[in-house]
Amino acid sequence: MNRRQIRFRNFVIAILTWLLGSVSLDAQPLNFGLYAGVNASQVAGDSYYGFNKLGLNAGFFVNQLIEYDIYWQAELRYSSRGVYQGPSDNSNALYKSGYYILELPFSVHYLYDGRVMVELGTSPELLLGTRYWDEYGLMDPSTYPENRRFGLSVFGGIGFWFNNNIMAGLRYTNSAIPFRDPEEWNNAQNRGYFHSVFSLSIIYKFNHR
Repeated sequence: MNRRQIRFRNFVIAILTWLLGSVSLDAQPLNFGLYAGVNASQVAGDSYYGFNKLGLNAGFFVNQLIEYDIYWQAELRYSSRGVYQGPSDNSNALYKSGYYILELPFSVHYLYDGRVMVELGTSPELLLGTRYWDEYGLMDPSTYPENRRFGLSVFGGIGFWFNNNIMAGLRYTNSAIPFRDPEEWNNAQNRGYFHSVFSLSIIYKFNHR
């Protein structure tokens, strides 16, 4: 296990310890649940435009009431992101990338009128793997660009509870720091590469207030 892996493991342990320590016998009960959905993503900083790359998201969460319909929430989440630029009338060129990421989102939620949820949060990330394709198929891994193993994103979202257990949620996630350095450091407009992701998910909560 290298130093980065040790630091990430220690970070996860610290977060879990803090979460467990924040729950006392007289605290509000924990809610927990599962969710799954689809992502539409692009990368800011490259030459491709549009949220054309579809992927999956899935995970589980715990949350707890703080007060006045305000909750904290912690998650363990898998997400696939990337870029897709297909052939056009003028070119047969194709470019597709896939980034497979383990996220640890932490957020604060406000529940309005028992139905409408608004969230803001941040998420440390671990890059599990990448794949790149062109019009000839899967590219040689030796040609892959170098990406950071660890990242950080910020996100905001909104959801609607249909009943006490089921919600549909829309979340927008953006890299807080670049996941890859710029190719031209002398270009002041190129700060690096950033993920931009819209996620639509269905959430199932086992417990409720």
